[in-house]
Amino acid sequence: MIVNMTITTAGLHAALPQQREAESTSRPLTPPAIDSPNAEPQPRPSAQHEHWLLNSASDFGSTAGHVFEDQREIWTSPFKLRLTDAEWLFPAAGVATGFLATDPSFSKALPSNPGVRRDFEDLRTAGIASLGAASAGFYLWSLHTSDPRQRETGLLAGEAVIDALAVSEATQFIAGRERPLEGTGQGKFLQGGSSFPSNHSAAAWAAAGVLAHEYHGPLMKIFAYGLATTVSVASVGSKQHFPSDVVIGSGLGWMISEYVYRERHNPELGGSAWNPLRELVQDGDSGPEKYPGSPYVPVDSWVYPAFDRLAALGYVPQGYQGKRPWSRQQCAHLLIDADQLLKHSAHRDAALTSETWSLIAALHREFAREEATFTGPNQSAELDSLYSRVLSASGKVLNDGYHFGQTYAYDYGRPFREGTNLISGVSASATYGTLFFYIDAEYQHAPSQPALSPAVREFIAASDKGPAPADQPFAPINQFALLDAYAGINLHSWQISFGNQSLSWGPGPGGSLLLSNNAAPFPMVRMLPLNAFEIPGISKILGRFSVEQFVGLLAGHAGPSEPWIYGQKASIKPFSSLEFAYSRTTMLGGTGGDPITATNVLRSAFGRTDPVNNSVPGDSRTAIDWTWRLPKMNDWVTLYGEMEDDDDLIPLQNIAKSVLRPGIYFSRLPHLPKWDLHFEWTSSTSPGRAYFQSHGFLNYWNLDYPGGYTYDGNLMANVVGREGVTSQAWIRYWISPRHTLDLSWKQSKVFSDFVPGGGKWQDYQAGYSVTKASGVYFKGFLQFEHIFAYPLLFSGSRNNLVAAVELGFLPQWGRQTAAPHFSGNTNGNQPVGGPLP
Repeated sequence: MIVNMTITTAGLHAALPQQREAESTSRPLTPPAIDSPNAEPQPRPSAQHEHWLLNSASDFGSTAGHVFEDQREIWTSPFKLRLTDAEWLFPAAGVATGFLATDPSFSKALPSNPGVRRDFEDLRTAGIASLGAASAGFYLWSLHTSDPRQRETGLLAGEAVIDALAVSEATQFIAGRERPLEGTGQGKFLQGGSSFPSNHSAAAWAAAGVLAHEYHGPLMKIFAYGLATTVSVASVGSKQHFPSDVVIGSGLGWMISEYVYRERHNPELGGSAWNPLRELVQDGDSGPEKYPGSPYVPVDSWVYPAFDRLAALGYVPQGYQGKRPWSRQQCAHLLIDADQLLKHSAHRDAALTSETWSLIAALHREFAREEATFTGPNQSAELDSLYSRVLSASGKVLNDGYHFGQTYAYDYGRPFREGTNLISGVSASATYGTLFFYIDAEYQHAPSQPALSPAVREFIAASDKGPAPADQPFAPINQFALLDAYAGINLHSWQISFGNQSLSWGPGPGGSLLLSNNAAPFPMVRMLPLNAFEIPGISKILGRFSVEQFVGLLAGHAGPSEPWIYGQKASIKPFSSLEFAYSRTTMLGGTGGDPITATNVLRSAFGRTDPVNNSVPGDSRTAIDWTWRLPKMNDWVTLYGEMEDDDDLIPLQNIAKSVLRPGIYFSRLPHLPKWDLHFEWTSSTSPGRAYFQSHGFLNYWNLDYPGGYTYDGNLMANVVGREGVTSQAWIRYWISPRHTLDLSWKQSKVFSDFVPGGGKWQDYQAGYSVTKASGVYFKGFLQFEHIFAYPLLFSGSRNNLVAAVELGFLPQWGRQTAAPHFSGNTNGNQPVGGPLP
């Protein structure tokens, strides 16, 4: 009901100015209720003033009649929506739904001090009073100046405010939502409350819209929209409203203002045009989209190892390997460069050239639909995959990376326990112009698990400085889960998506130190430009910049705290062979954490210490990462890595306290063009830490958030954990791009400084994957793990065996036939890009 109400409210008001567009082009431009001064000879000034005073009563009478007409149009507008309105209505509904889902946690993270709330209330009152005074002042001053534009501004602003208040009051009565300080603070609907939507925000944005378009200079826009924003922010800060109340109220007021202005404004008096809302998200009525919306490629896709190999060979100079996922449109455009570079390549190794052509051809088939949008419309609705997996573990396993380690990792936080674990799911995507959608839903099963021993429970409580786990067995898990599930829009090459999403912010296969897919996708708003941009002067030295940012909400923490998290990442490529990036994440808010205030946000964003607490607000961590394809090595060797630090603004300012993950990648081996090799070493112990940061009280841990850097109990970063070291190697045999054999080895160690007695184990893995031309695929995985010693968990050594079999179907409709033709040939002079094995 809440979602339907939100969609109806947004569609109800925003459809109006668009549905009247055709009518407005055929009717006279002069509004019947606002007399044009050019309609009759101008009287002398004193008589003119008398004329305006005598007609002020008729002005208000006409406005009342207009309000009645407006309300009729507003409340019947949902029945006049068109298919094209989906381009803005679906994103608006998605944003509103996201705010509704996070309202309680965000409101609880705000300061509860009565003095602070009173200050926000005073600020809100001042803001709405200023806008009201400006609107009424224009009309009253027009009685003195006889200026028709001032007169119209006051009348239209008043009409828009009355319309907005009438609609918001009626919606409040229907919704009956409790305010943040009422009831349990959950903002329940149909309880007789008056929180949804915000009247103050609706009125403020209704007045601001008219003022900013009647007098459209920058100063008026800053004044009007600045005051409206102040009213909205203050409504949340005073805890009179939830964020969704304010967002929907503000949108309601602004869209009603748009309707009133476009319906009543006399263009002969000046002012700016108010273009339909859909023009912000629609490129044109025909032909290819200039800014097509595009879902992201999941971070565990086969596509990324293929692009990594092409990048190491020098054929993907524009890709940024340290931040993923990439959109499908980005991948399609990267292939254009790869085609041209390979055609003009100076390589004489026929076998390697054949391998490269095969990779590029397979990627072209994968992104054939996106390539078709280069010359045609961007409209699709596709079933992306059907899959089922059985994963069986015999023997004691590790499944708590935050405290002990993980036998099986980087699996989207799926439950994993000794015994038989099952998943079965489906993924689908759709695009419509600038809009895009993606969903991956699955059923998950994991067997029961015995209760933790008293020693383990005591250790967890002591190491987290939080509550101990319950002394009871773990029940079997049978649940429906949404993994990546999001909607988004491409706004002039800025792609904005909201919903459950996974990020990987580091190069290499070993798991980023900052963000990885080890935890389940969490709800966030993500924004990034699809194309790197130049900064004048700076880009001549550092190259083009690629940035992205997100704001998300974490759940599943021990205790009551459910913090917010926000992050930014900036990447540069001074040379095509060198990529360097700086990234940062910050946890803030949540019950028991640092409240979300403007001061705390600014201090946490710039690493400034709060003098009262003598620490940076929230829990921040920063990282730098790099990828360097060594020159004059015939594209054999690529060095990559990460350095991560807790709380410092940049890791380089305290290197001894930083966490390291260097790696090396051989894109080919001597006389073995079908093989590549990775090797990584990772350490999360910090020799330069302070004495109070030992025993695991530094990396991935924070006093205010005893659940640590986790989502639903799983580390969001590298599973090296809080005090550990890992060494690992992967070797892959590329039978073909979609037919691979993988062998790997990993040694892990947890220090006794953190876990009493420490722990050490080794993993030996083999994986096999094949995808047929029909789209049917098979994946097999086998791992033998030998735990040398882990005194806290076991007596003596332990072995376990993990085996997985996954069967699935990847529909190939439109990919095989749309795959481009290549002029390159294999060694056997057969066309490259034939059916997959």
